[in-house]
Amino acid sequence: MKLHDQEQKLEESKAKVEQLKNEIEALKELIAQRTGKLENQARSVQTDGSASNLIGLIVTAESFSDLVGRIGIVNQLVTANKTIVTEQETDQTALEANEAEAEDEKVAIEETKNAIELSKNNLVAQKAEMDDKIVQVAIQYDMTEDEKNTFVKEQQVIATQTSTLSEEMQKERQRIIEEEQARQLAIQQAAEEEAKKAAEEEEARLTAVAAQEKAEQEEASKKVVEQKTTIASSSPNKSTSANKSSSSSNSSSNSKASSNSKASSNSKASSNSSSSKKPAITPKPQPKPEIQPESKPSSNSGFIHPSGGYSTSPYGYRIHPITGEHKLHGGIDFGGGGAIVASQSGTVVIAGYHSSWGYYVKIDHGNGMLTLYAHMVAGSLLVSPGQQVSQGQQIGTMGTTGSSTGVHLHFEMYKNGSRVNPASYL
Repeated sequence: MKLHDQEQKLEESKAKVEQLKNEIEALKELIAQRTGKLENQARSVQTDGSASNLIGLIVTAESFSDLVGRIGIVNQLVTANKTIVTEQETDQTALEANEAEAEDEKVAIEETKNAIELSKNNLVAQKAEMDDKIVQVAIQYDMTEDEKNTFVKEQQVIATQTSTLSEEMQKERQRIIEEEQARQLAIQQAAEEEAKKAAEEEEARLTAVAAQEKAEQEEASKKVVEQKTTIASSSPNKSTSANKSSSSSNSSSNSKASSNSKASSNSKASSNSSSSKKPAITPKPQPKPEIQPESKPSSNSGFIHPSGGYSTSPYGYRIHPITGEHKLHGGIDFGGGGAIVASQSGTVVIAGYHSSWGYYVKIDHGNGMLTLYAHMVAGSLLVSPGQQVSQGQQIGTMGTTGSSTGVHLHFEMYKNGSRVNPASYL
């Protein structure tokens, strides 16, 4: 479907380019005709026309109406020429715009063609994956005709049971929905009743509080009246007690002043004794020498890491994680997932599917050097055979297709047809 949409878009772009071409040709022809007309007029003016002819044309008028008519004709000619020049400029601008649009459409056509090639290549690779799985299933499940028929019948029975179970599940689901609706309605009613009851209780409480506040206010007013009566009756004794309290406060202030002066003298003495001692000199801490990180040796081979992941398995002999055999691991595995990029610029040789490597890409870098990138995500191939790629250009995404136990990139390097350790080139 994606390929069909891309091909349809390509046809639409081609039709638009053809339309623009026709419009461009029509504008060019119209501009050429106007240019010829203007050149003829200019040639006639240069050969036959002069200022005296125009003056004579006006002077030789037989009447005022004839003069007005001749001047009107001259104005019409001048206006017509101005209109022609304006139309010429407008059409020239439209011509340039159409040519620019046609160039943009051609670029879009090339991009669409490249996208179609990638889609076709991914489609071919996916078909190869499907064929490989069909072969594996056929080998693993070597069924006779009777076994196949029995298998089909079992599938039909399961389909019938599934249909019946689906109906029962639908009924049960409806019952649960109805029960839930009834429960929610009961909860809502109970909440409304609770809220109503709480409102009544709050109203009664507020009424009781208001009555209590009123009673307290009345009691407070009575106490105020009683206090005023008591104060009026005890006013002669008040002056004597005031004199006593004044003498008491004077003696208290004198004792406080004495204690404050003693404390001040003690603190001054303490400060003087402390100032007589020399302050201890603390040595400045020496800065610790910074530990410089070890720098990785750079390679002059021109190859870069094909991914941002970490190395999970180096080149060399190991126990195969699937078969358990002790065999050569002919590349480096990078984990972590993400984009896969070309380690160096070159030409794509293969972008397809392999039963062991899964979706993979092989690039020829010249001088006998090739690189291989394996186990990509299905449908993530971003290049096709014959395509030129630059260093660092994304060619796919890490996956776990083919013989793989997890998401990673298996990266191999070949020199003159033989596998070599990629670590010495990265």
